[in-house]
Amino acid sequence: MNEMTSLRQRRGVEGERPAPPSQYTARDFQLDVLDRLEDMRSFAEEMEESWDKKLALVKEQRLLKFDGRTLIAMAAVALSITGYVIQDARNSSKQDTEIEATKARVLRLEQIAATNTEARIRTEVQLGELRDGQQEIKALIQAHDSASKKSAKK
Repeated sequence: MNEMTSLRQRRGVEGERPAPPSQYTARDFQLDVLDRLEDMRSFAEEMEESWDKKLALVKEQRLLKFDGRTLIAMAAVALSITGYVIQDARNSSKQDTEIEATKARVLRLEQIAATNTEARIRTEVQLGELRDGQQEIKALIQAHDSASKKSAKK
């Protein structure tokens, strides 16, 4: 580590590194590796500090812990809600079907009532005509009886 620090200081004091020689030497390789190792070490330290801070926050806040029982309870609640929704949908569907069937029956009964009303009116008209016909027949019979009594008296 001391060598690395001293190498960096020398580079910083000297300014920029002198132009690399035409060949890449073992010393250049070592310096590059040491630079990368130093960067990785500092990155690892920063990550470790960040991790420690986050872990401390989690411990302080005591976030919800989901153990097996909690997950099973949540699943049971979800299944219950799902069952309720499905049952409600079935009931709604059944009610809709019954309502449509009732509407169809009411419509059919209204048609039958209309047909029966028409038939009743026709029957009443025919009965009225029959009464009128009976009255005419009675009048004719009475006229015939009166005429035959008059002719019998004479």
